Amino acid sequence: MAMESYDCSHPIEIDEEPRHHLVISNEFVCAFAVEIAPGDRTLCHHHPHDYLLYVASAASIISAARDEGPKRLNYDDGECELSSAGLTHVVENLGEQPFRNVVVELLPRSGTLRRGAPPAAISGKAETTLTLDEELGAVSRVRIEPGGEVEIAGPAVLASPYEDAIMLKELDDFEIPLDSFRKLIWVCAPRKVTIKNLGSPAGRVVVFQVGSRK
Repeated sequence: MAMESYDCSHPIEIDEEPRHHLVISNEFVCAFAVEIAPGDRTLCHHHPHDYLLYVASAASIISAARDEGPKRLNYDDGECELSSAGLTHVVENLGEQPFRNVVVELLPRSGTLRRGAPPAAISGKAETTLTLDEELGAVSRVRIEPGGEVEIAGPAVLASPYEDAIMLKELDDFEIPLDSFRKLIWVCAPRKVTIKNLGSPAGRVVVFQVGSRK
């Protein structure tokens, strides 16, 4: 793995990198659905803000940061981390499956927010696994049995990296399907929404709660 094989001499901003699909952009967060095909690699790109990362499948990658040697990293399905601002790197997918992940950048104004209550089942059976809990934000994976409903409090980004048959319901019964990898939804505070599993197997949703702890 020679360093010159990962050119980082002319980095671009993350929203210009074609494998990073910008879905949400507001005053608090920028959220990306990221997909790198097997054997493919990103262009050298820059992360200007702290960000939450959720990996949606087991993966083996190379992260080649500018001014550092390439590093081989192995991720498990559901692994997540909070990364500091300033990383400039190339990412290569060494696996045989697409490397899918969700990146939620925490813009400066996100620090003014206060995190809402954790996801809570309101009918049926659901299980919430807190996979990351930091001062700047938290990430949970919610597993909902068929017909189950869970309430989500903002501020939060909802993601469907497993593309299960999940429906989001507003308080006025307005419904939005949350069943696509690139369909990320911003829930602002103090808004609350309900997510329901319409499928026959259990469904999964990833919740990025933004803001400091109460």
